[in-house]
Amino acid sequence: MLPFIQVCFTALMLAYAGYWHRRQSKRRSESWDDIVAKLRPNDWGYESVAQRYLYSDQVSATPEDIWNRISGAKGLWAMYSNAPVLVQLADYAAENGDGTQVPEELLKSIRSDAFHIRMCVLMALAEHVSSRSSVAARVSAHRATVAYTAMLARMTATFQDHSALLFPKFLDAM
Repeated sequence: MLPFIQVCFTALMLAYAGYWHRRQSKRRSESWDDIVAKLRPNDWGYESVAQRYLYSDQVSATPEDIWNRISGAKGLWAMYSNAPVLVQLADYAAENGDGTQVPEELLKSIRSDAFHIRMCVLMALAEHVSSRSSVAARVSAHRATVAYTAMLARMTATFQDHSALLFPKFLDAM
């Protein structure tokens, strides 16, 4: 029985490795427009939140304000969906830039930001669904929004500094 389990486990691992490899090669062959098409539209109030509260030092927002401005769970889910697509855009810029090398540390920090955003969004959604008090969910949503804004600012600087040819396309996509 044990050899049968080992053979099945090895076969599953090999199948997954083939699937992963195929998926990575498909991902690398995607064009800019294919990647941008995956972005969720910003119809959930992100622009007003970023401009009014997060980019301005004079105005501070409460988690309640942020929650209302991003349309609650709708905005959180858009951030969750867009985070890996933004990482893919950064990878595309690194591979197809205009000759200047994007520092690996910058790409790692963008990937880390995307992971942090997704974790904050999942925590906020879980807290929103599971508790009567929505304060914790709103605080997590505020954290996700701040992280999302910081990631977009870092990506804008990255495109501006390292991929001037793609910078206008990036601004159009946002």
